[in-house]
Amino acid sequence: MSSPEATKPDMVLPHDHKPELPSSAEATNAITPRTPSTHRHWRFASDIFLLICIICMLLWPWVFFGVVKARNGVQMSNELSEKVARHPHQVGAIVTFIGTINRLIATLLFGKAVVRLGQEIIATNSSQDSPQATVFGISALLAFRHMTLVWGVRQWKNLVQGFSRLAVVALLLASLAALALIPSGTANLITPVEFNKTADLRGTELDFTSADPECIAFLGRSQLTNLCDWKTYHNTQFTTCLGENQIMDVLDSGRANMLSVIGIHNETSSLNQLSAEGGIKFLGSARGVLPIGPDGVPAFNSLETSSNPFTDPDIRRGMVSHNYTLTQQGLETNVSCSYDPTSPIAFEGIENSTMVIATYGSCDAAMGVEPVTNEVLFYPTVNGNNTLTYWTCKELQAPGSIDPTYFIYLRGRVNYRTSIGNITCRVSPMRSREFNVDYHSSPGYFSSRATNTSGALSERSTYPPFTDWILVAFGNLMWETQNWASHLVAEAVFSMGTKNLNVSSFEPSDTHLRLFEAMIQGILEYGATYSRLVYSIGDNPPQTCSRAVTGHVSYSVRGWFIDNPASQVGLLIPGLLINASSLLLLLACFIIGQFRYTYDLDVTDSMSLLTAFVVDRAGVKSDTKEWGNKVKYDPKSGV
Repeated sequence: MSSPEATKPDMVLPHDHKPELPSSAEATNAITPRTPSTHRHWRFASDIFLLICIICMLLWPWVFFGVVKARNGVQMSNELSEKVARHPHQVGAIVTFIGTINRLIATLLFGKAVVRLGQEIIATNSSQDSPQATVFGISALLAFRHMTLVWGVRQWKNLVQGFSRLAVVALLLASLAALALIPSGTANLITPVEFNKTADLRGTELDFTSADPECIAFLGRSQLTNLCDWKTYHNTQFTTCLGENQIMDVLDSGRANMLSVIGIHNETSSLNQLSAEGGIKFLGSARGVLPIGPDGVPAFNSLETSSNPFTDPDIRRGMVSHNYTLTQQGLETNVSCSYDPTSPIAFEGIENSTMVIATYGSCDAAMGVEPVTNEVLFYPTVNGNNTLTYWTCKELQAPGSIDPTYFIYLRGRVNYRTSIGNITCRVSPMRSREFNVDYHSSPGYFSSRATNTSGALSERSTYPPFTDWILVAFGNLMWETQNWASHLVAEAVFSMGTKNLNVSSFEPSDTHLRLFEAMIQGILEYGATYSRLVYSIGDNPPQTCSRAVTGHVSYSVRGWFIDNPASQVGLLIPGLLINASSLLLLLACFIIGQFRYTYDLDVTDSMSLLTAFVVDRAGVKSDTKEWGNKVKYDPKSGV
């Protein structure tokens, strides 16, 4: 029979029980130890990531500053530029947001570097089983980590008594001030603005002062004639004469030049027949210049592509405005008119016609003049009551003179005999000279000014047929602007004098002479411009017929620009100091700790502070919180 003990079931002693599993909350709050290898690798990877972030924060503003400054501004894309222009308030909000984010990241990285420095200092100054730090040290770490004042008003008296404590507080205040300036420095750096860029321009045009035989032969083949026809050049149609469809441009050029007589200097002439898109506007007259460049006559835009921003479609579309200046060849003229009791102009009837008469003149060599050309024998004109007739001669050139002086004769018939009579206009040597031709995109017009304000002309003679045929073409314009009722040139002069200067149009006047001078000068200068165009459509001009055109362009674009480098550097210094301090603190951690990672303890963390207690100088737990007392932590809270 078995013993009772053998059949007795296992007894469970009261104190022998199975371990209970922790609750989910307890499992969450519990600290899971890492193995030494995993712990070290994770800490090392965290430090390297922190180092990379600090270096990026330290460098990106200065790299951005350097790139923008080195490139003299960075233009944004056309699409982005349009959005910036349409939504300026939203752009300001985004820039402010980026500046705030930049400050928050700098604050976070600085706090992390402070925590790491605290870890290494505590590991160095503490025993292996009891990490500790002073009460003031902990409060200082808390203040720098969260970048806020953690001391109450009552504690300020004790803080300022010690130099080291006062230095810490001053350093904290300086850091707060630096962080406050980071958003403004960032915003000033990345805010898109409108700024100007410049580039050199180079091109070519015909030179009417060349003495090369090959060039003179080319000009002879390409000159104006009395036969008006159409010619295609670079897919554009041009007339090969100055009259017919050019009349409105001619009159507008003369009108704009007359406005200067009455004190108006801001009116433009519209030269629509130069085949530019929308026409070309000149402030005053064209001065004999054929404008090239992106806003000149498209068929004659001879600007080189190198360094020319207009050849880049993206840059051109992104231009807000642009102004450019080219040094081009024009024609200098000076017209002075006077009333004359006699005139070389005569009239002769045309066979089988009483409505049209022939106008011709004599250029008497005994008077020191000769015909401009022998190809024009007379000009037909209307035999009406308000008829204005025209003839021209040129002065016999004296030995050593460069260019001849021309004489324009006007003679009125019937009603114009009283109001105009006989007028003789002396045209000073029409000589080539250089003009600075400016284009202004905002008002959309060209203006020209002589390169030499002293008035010196070219020392080389201008190709004679060039100026001769301008005068001949002027004669064609004079009879083309004559109608049965009146003459358009004469009526433009009378209208300007009567409306603006209160001068009677029924009798001669010095005011009318000044207006005729300006009108004739404007017409001659437009004639020089269009004559240059006709010559330029000639086939294969030799190199000796070309002259260099130089200039520069200033254009406004939207993007990023450093207008005041010293000011921008000053605004970036606070961010530099904060991020450089973060870098130095982290490097100090590497040097002090030598990557041993003794404690994974954040002495400023609330969970770590709950396990800490204050001890007095004797090492005994104390309820008195003095700045010099030690704060001890449970080492297990940071392993």
